[in-house]
Amino acid sequence: MVFFFKTDLEYSMHLAPEYFGPRMRTYIKDEIVKSVEGKCLGREGYVIAVMELKNEDIDTGVVEYDSGFVSVNARYSAILMRPFKNEVVDAVVTQVNEIGFFTEAGPLTIFVSRHAMPPDLQEGYDPDVESWISEDREVEIKQKCVVRLRLLGVTCDSQSITAVGTIKDDYLGLISMGFSY
Repeated sequence: MVFFFKTDLEYSMHLAPEYFGPRMRTYIKDEIVKSVEGKCLGREGYVIAVMELKNEDIDTGVVEYDSGFVSVNARYSAILMRPFKNEVVDAVVTQVNEIGFFTEAGPLTIFVSRHAMPPDLQEGYDPDVESWISEDREVEIKQKCVVRLRLLGVTCDSQSITAVGTIKDDYLGLISMGFSY
């Protein structure tokens, strides 16, 4: 299981006649970077960065006679983030409430339910300080803490990647009490 990977993808676009000329390939490259970088492509994952887009990877295109636009396909390499079920991830706690807590690992949002916590934390929510505190008071999970968790399920759609995780297993849970921005 790999969280980040490099892959080759293809992008199709319709190019207006005003962009024909010596800077056409530069415009196509810029448009691809603007359109896909920092976006979720569904099952492929979240595009972290477009790595390589060569001139020879841009097709010559086909003119659409009714509109004058050109349909162009381009191949590019990109680094993607794609989490998998049962993968272990370190994440920063962003929100804590009485049903669990939310974390973020880059663009991935992960929810950990109170039922996915060890038994000594399951009844330890303290609304005054908005944190989950263990019975022996040694573990306190609050905003800005870093936790290690295992992904139980991952959902990818066209806009975002979300997951449900657990800290119930061995070697999972609180790593550090937080950091400052």
